[in-house]
Amino acid sequence: MSSRAVLFVSSALCLVGYVWVYATGVADFPIRSDGFSYYVYLPSWFLFGDTTLAAVARDCCGGEFPEFTAIIRWPETRRWVNAHPIGVAIMQSPFFVAAHLLTRWTNLSPDGFSLYYQHAAGLAGLGWIVAGLAILRRLLLRFFSDGVTAVTLLVLLFGTNLYHYATYDSSYSHPYSFFLFAAFMSLTVRWNEQPTTRRSVVLGVVTGLMVLVRHPNVLFTIVFALYGVGAGVSLSSRFAYLWRERAQIARIVATAAVVIAPQLLIYYQATGHVLVSSYGELGFTWTSPQITGVLFGVKKGLFFWSPLLLLAAAGMVLLARSTRPASGFVLPGALFLIVQTYLIASWWDWQFGGSYGHRGFVDALPLFALGLAAVFSAASHGSGARTALGGAVGALVTLSVFQMLQYWYGIIPFSDTTWPQYRELFLRWQ
Repeated sequence: MSSRAVLFVSSALCLVGYVWVYATGVADFPIRSDGFSYYVYLPSWFLFGDTTLAAVARDCCGGEFPEFTAIIRWPETRRWVNAHPIGVAIMQSPFFVAAHLLTRWTNLSPDGFSLYYQHAAGLAGLGWIVAGLAILRRLLLRFFSDGVTAVTLLVLLFGTNLYHYATYDSSYSHPYSFFLFAAFMSLTVRWNEQPTTRRSVVLGVVTGLMVLVRHPNVLFTIVFALYGVGAGVSLSSRFAYLWRERAQIARIVATAAVVIAPQLLIYYQATGHVLVSSYGELGFTWTSPQITGVLFGVKKGLFFWSPLLLLAAAGMVLLARSTRPASGFVLPGALFLIVQTYLIASWWDWQFGGSYGHRGFVDALPLFALGLAAVFSAASHGSGARTALGGAVGALVTLSVFQMLQYWYGIIPFSDTTWPQYRELFLRWQ
């Protein structure tokens, strides 16, 4: 099957999964938990004409947002501050407009939370993941064969928690970051081939949106800054190149600043400060990061719940030793993942609450895709290695999908899974 066909089938299966989740009552509605606070800007802006969130709080929640929303009153001003920034809402806005028109046409309540609004938010996340897969496909085809690209896309979607965030939890921020990371990587390659003004502006827009979706995503700009270092490019020559292109770098930075500016204005309106910690008193424990738990723990460990990513990590080593152009992503990608892991492991709730697997790494799956593709490409040259790898990968993909369904149906706990619980529930359906 070609990579184009795989993209089409994957899109269809994501839609089937989404319909299954909500048609069968596996989940009640898409706008829930974090999805609520990412989305709530849209009804506040477009239906109530209010940038403070106060009007929608009165309409939906009796004047006070529930604790689960992570929307708090700022102590000095008593105005609402949303822990989650505006990027997801911006990327949902075309879907919101369509939902609003359908709502008015069918005479449902135009309150921002009735049927069409709910599924506009849910389908937006699905759509951005499909778009991310499409961009990732084009990026992989630069470096690998069509067959390797096709297998990589399938394994990434079903062998990790990416499918879960295209369907069950599609209103969260991770589908949007997944798309933006894939776009950022693709633009990095193209910009370094020919740093035009148009590409600089588009790269600035994508960079700004990454920060607006999740502020820690700013760390991913390491990939652009150090692209090629360790793959035939020295650090000094990389910086010399960026200095020669400083006019284009300035355009990237200026464009990103314009995109980010509305968020800073919202913070200033609510708190009197441009830069704030929107989580209030919640923060980091820098001296005691839970790195082992984040990577290997039964609670939400990245490699425990998505062991195929160990294969991707090995593939990054293979890629670093190769002469493929994709090796330019290895060193900056590794540095990003190290810093990202430390940041996640230092957060007060390093599990990130309820999720299938660790959702903090969904955003970076385009990086892991390069490692997977490198392994599949290496194995394609020998029938024995291909057969053995195919059997192992098939088993791990099956396990991932089965455990995802266990999570959907409440068999696996939403958080705080213990080793005795996992052993008892392993491959159980009831």
